[in-house]
Amino acid sequence: MREIENKEYLNSFIENSIYPDRKMRKIHKKAYEIANDNRKFEIDNYWKRASYYWLFQASVYAGYFYSITAENDKYLCKNPEIIVGVTCLGFLTALAWLFSNIGSKQWQKNWESHVDSLENGITGPLYKIGNCKETWSVSKINEIVSFFSVVAWVLLGVETVYNFFSYILLIIYLVAMCIITSSFYIYGKGLRDRDKEIHWFKKGEG
Repeated sequence: MREIENKEYLNSFIENSIYPDRKMRKIHKKAYEIANDNRKFEIDNYWKRASYYWLFQASVYAGYFYSITAENDKYLCKNPEIIVGVTCLGFLTALAWLFSNIGSKQWQKNWESHVDSLENGITGPLYKIGNCKETWSVSKINEIVSFFSVVAWVLLGVETVYNFFSYILLIIYLVAMCIITSSFYIYGKGLRDRDKEIHWFKKGEG
């Protein structure tokens, strides 16, 4: 994607709206409304995703601790790989939670930046002015919690594999964790796809 200067951005939405051109004024106002609606939409979706992952993590933690304490469950005792599978599931969902938090926050910041730039000619600097200089960020705290959940599952997985299996399998497990993390980091980014040429196809032809 091409980086544009602030002046070019303003010329696209704001600068021309100061002239008595009704069309450009409508563009400015409509752009602000869309940016503000998308900002609220991203915030709402952020916490819906957070609730989903909180619930999933709680369920996997419950399954893990039940598995390691179920002394009377003969099936689990004879198949310790199930416990390893639970730790892998916990790690996978915790990692997905972490990257989803980061991605959701980036989109929220994107629309907040639009609102900050567009609001002056509509509502004045409403979102840019607050009554406190600095405060705690709830979304950042949520990112920290999801990060430590990833770390916790790595440690639980290492402990589980080390106790039930061999040292070689422990190395394989750690390598697998690195591959999964790399896959999320490399292939999980979707903004690059916007640079690709779009191809359209009409139904019923060709």
